Amino acid sequence: MELSFFFLIGFVLSLILTWGAVKIFPALGLLDFPYRYGLKRKRIPYPGGLVILVLSILFFVTEPMLWFLSIPLALLGVISFIDDRKPLPVWIRGLIHLIAAGLVFYYGIRIAFIGNPFSAGASFDLTTIPIISFGLTVVWIMLIQNAMNWFDGIEGLSVGVSGVGFLTLGIFGLIRQEVAWEAGLESFLLASFFLAGICGGAFLLFWRGKILLGDSGSQVLGFLLAVLSIFAGTKIATTLLVLGLPILDLLFVIVRRVWKEKVSPFRGDKKHLHHNLSRKIGEQRTALLMIAISGIFGVIAIFVTGYPKLLFLLLVVFLIFLLNEWSQKGLRLKL
Repeated sequence: MELSFFFLIGFVLSLILTWGAVKIFPALGLLDFPYRYGLKRKRIPYPGGLVILVLSILFFVTEPMLWFLSIPLALLGVISFIDDRKPLPVWIRGLIHLIAAGLVFYYGIRIAFIGNPFSAGASFDLTTIPIISFGLTVVWIMLIQNAMNWFDGIEGLSVGVSGVGFLTLGIFGLIRQEVAWEAGLESFLLASFFLAGICGGAFLLFWRGKILLGDSGSQVLGFLLAVLSIFAGTKIATTLLVLGLPILDLLFVIVRRVWKEKVSPFRGDKKHLHHNLSRKIGEQRTALLMIAISGIFGVIAIFVTGYPKLLFLLLVVFLIFLLNEWSQKGLRLKL
């Protein structure tokens, strides 16, 4: 009952505040910059991620076991908001992201064990090799964070998939016995369901194109998904499954830009999987399709354990690769 209440509170607060942002942001000059991308349309309220950022910080400030997350969140939020208004050099953003991830490790949320999928209950202990634990933690957080940022290419997509991710992690913590012993499980569950509610309430307006998310939201959502996937004994493989679409999209895009096109991996374009699909079936349908796929992956992630989960991961990679190739070839034929 308490978890449902936190989900509902997050949903209602997010819906009301996002609606308020739609009305107030224009008067504050908080609008997007369509001319940067050669678009000829009216400016839209932006960055709507400020609502998600503020609600997240308020939650963690009042949560005794997770209060420290408000520090890297605030740091990440400030640099993301500045970048939303005026794009910053990649190295500056990367440095702040590294510091935020480092603070998470410093406060004790870290990848300390890697489970052995071929032996139930067995794991590789990284506590004796802190440098490897630090490296894996930082890389994981920055990977998920930027995957969700790059996935924010069409209306409501990043918010919707993030909501599925938080809900999956929360349900995983509720029903899987291997995480029940964790001392911070209650805080983890409250955070997961509250953040899922925030995404649910905000999605209704983001999906309709009333407001845009911006780095202030996508970076924060990715950061929190990465952190919660480490906290309270949840599994990396679980997050890899439920966030398979944004993670693989990021990897496919990097390979395409570096290997095929010989350009910087950070050079933006409109050739992501969601862009290609949206040209075929429209943005709103593409967002719903990808959220539904992430939901299916989430169910698999919760109920499948051991090496079969690895097999599903390989299957997910193959299916997304086929979907990516089909969307690109279909685009070429159309042109």
